[in-house]
Amino acid sequence: MQITVRNARNRYLTSLLKTAAYSYANMLMSTQMIKNLSIKIIILDKLKNANAYCSPEDCGEKLRNFEIELRKMRTNKMLKSLAHEMVHVKQFAKNELKAKYFKDGYKTIWHGEICDIDSYWDQPWEIEAFTLEEELLCYFKKEHQY
Repeated sequence: MQITVRNARNRYLTSLLKTAAYSYANMLMSTQMIKNLSIKIIILDKLKNANAYCSPEDCGEKLRNFEIELRKMRTNKMLKSLAHEMVHVKQFAKNELKAKYFKDGYKTIWHGEICDIDSYWDQPWEIEAFTLEEELLCYFKKEHQY
């Protein structure tokens, strides 16, 4: 897996985010899938309406290039937000989550079914990400004595 970090305040944070991303990926995906992923982590002063975003940078059936935007905040919150977004990387990479264009616009596909749930908190991909983020963070902290 190739990981790049931009705009981190220092080398320690860059290293910490890379190590965390590897740890989260190892818990979520197979070694074979991980070795083909490329992830850009970009730290931003502000993000509109969120702490973080994950977006695929390529199209097609096999999504392997991703960009994660993280808002500058306390390190622990950044690690937790990164865990959440790495769940979305897993969802996209395994084709569990897709955005597909139809005549009436883009629709979200979740496990092969069109999902038109408007409430952010009720979307199944968000429920999964919120469910796993704390577990991923706790495992990372224990594994690396952070």
